[in-house]
Amino acid sequence: MIKSIRSIFGYSAALVVIFLHPAGCGAQSQASPRSLPNVTVEKIAMMPFLMGQLESPNAPIEKPLSKPLTQLMIDDPRLPVGADRMMNRFTNEMLKQRFQDRLVPSDHVADAYQSLVTDQTLDTPRKRAVRLGETLEAGHVMVGTLWRYREKGALADVPDSPASVGFALYLVDVNTGVRLWHGSFDGTQKALTEDVLGSLKQLNMGLSWLSADELARYGVKSVLQKLPLR
Repeated sequence: MIKSIRSIFGYSAALVVIFLHPAGCGAQSQASPRSLPNVTVEKIAMMPFLMGQLESPNAPIEKPLSKPLTQLMIDDPRLPVGADRMMNRFTNEMLKQRFQDRLVPSDHVADAYQSLVTDQTLDTPRKRAVRLGETLEAGHVMVGTLWRYREKGALADVPDSPASVGFALYLVDVNTGVRLWHGSFDGTQKALTEDVLGSLKQLNMGLSWLSADELARYGVKSVLQKLPLR
């Protein structure tokens, strides 16, 4: 099948497609349907990503923003060091395009986050987001959770395993602590064997295997495209 596809398109690389788990939404990300017609963003900050065994498409954690951090941030050796920083970078880049000067610079956020007094037995992502927003005088804070960031070929028993990324984003109103919006992405790249033209048109990502960074960047972009704010 791959040989015939190559002959049709003239590419030497195998064609690929992103397959999303049930928590996802086709080749697009999943986002909450809540409309935000009256929300005005004057200042928004991206809280550093929370990374660990936070969520799973097979056993999702309900209302993660309200869970104590001790129940969420469980060390997971399958998550590579620095994956949270990459997610912060990609998300800040996309938010900067959307909100321009209304986005608090990431270095200012990092300094303010470091200064927060925390107690992981009592703290929740929601409480942290509210305190961070108050410190930065931001009306809205985006919270990110990351539960999978697997590089292609990372599975020892599957040398040709594809990249796979799973994360969620939550928009929190600092004044009320209310979650205004939620979007998630749970994607794994696999070889394309059918619906060639339809899948290529839908992905618009080129004809090559993606790294985890590339898949994550695509996921962030697709999720934030559904954020109903300007």
